[in-house]
Amino acid sequence: MNRKAISTHSWVVRIIIISSFLSAVPVSSQVGITGGKGLLRIYDAQTVFTGNLLINPVYLGYITTEDAAGTLEEEKQNSYEDHTLSLGLTLGVFKNLELFTQFVPYQDDQNHVWGPLGDTKVGLKYQISGSASVFQLGVLAFASFATAPTANIRFEPYNSGENGWGTLLLFNLDFKNSSAAFPLKFSFNAGYRDHNWNDRYFHAEIDQFIGGIALKFPIRSSLLYSELSGEVFFNNPSIAFEYNSLRYTQGFRFMGPANLIVDLAVDVGLHKKADKKVKTHTPLIKDYAEWKAIVGVTYSTTLFKYLTPAEKVQKQTEEEEKRKLEEIRKKRKQVAKELEEMRKNLEKKEQKEPQ
Repeated sequence: MNRKAISTHSWVVRIIIISSFLSAVPVSSQVGITGGKGLLRIYDAQTVFTGNLLINPVYLGYITTEDAAGTLEEEKQNSYEDHTLSLGLTLGVFKNLELFTQFVPYQDDQNHVWGPLGDTKVGLKYQISGSASVFQLGVLAFASFATAPTANIRFEPYNSGENGWGTLLLFNLDFKNSSAAFPLKFSFNAGYRDHNWNDRYFHAEIDQFIGGIALKFPIRSSLLYSELSGEVFFNNPSIAFEYNSLRYTQGFRFMGPANLIVDLAVDVGLHKKADKKVKTHTPLIKDYAEWKAIVGVTYSTTLFKYLTPAEKVQKQTEEEEKRKLEEIRKKRKQVAKELEEMRKNLEKKEQKEPQ
């Protein structure tokens, strides 16, 4: 890693450390880059509350310089930048079911001054076991749509440029729901991604295992989390494990101004950097980012409220009581009106009678 990369990395770490002493409000809404309740790339088996809509724009950045082919008299260096803007949306549709989607309005493609759109992802997550249990289980399925004009760009995980799909099994080990001394929570993801839904499932050389493990730990009223995640080609023996897209992520989440939840994180690449000879021999081996600085915010709002059966009965009872009170009010008003008319009639009658 070059000096410029190390300097940027150190500043992001400093910001995370300083922020840990500034936050003092509990963090309740937790969604990842792609949307869906979770940390950064690892999904939580739990879902968001029914009716809640979470909007989370995220920035990811990477800058590097590399030596280019030059002469002894003149050494050349090329500078590369990889900036991504992502927008995730997460909605609690029903109890234990959430819908999420990810748009990428900007993605550097290393070819144009201004990067184009990225791909789009839409998914559903279902929570199988209850939130009060130590062991929590969920399943997730998503579809990816090739909305980016350029596929498989440098420094990013592999992308075929075709429509694809994937599925994940989600598992939590939540010690907050036990008598453990430390409120740790582990999340495990394991699944499969098909980069082209028109090819043969589980047999294409571009198919990947996806997933990872995450740990989160509350500090004061904020959240410190760590992740190991990656995408591994499993049908291509020419790609050694260390040449796959693998990373460690350290992040910090806290409540910012205007009730926005702020994420600060750093990716550190765990892959082995391939030389030109290896990449030429195996095209699926590519350059991945050695590190990334990540900044995101999440805004939460309620679109509608889910009612339990007991709450529904209570609401119906309250509405029935309101209806009866309204009927009584109308009857009283009508009686008062009739009494007033009777009073006026009596006054007129008395005025007509002779003294």
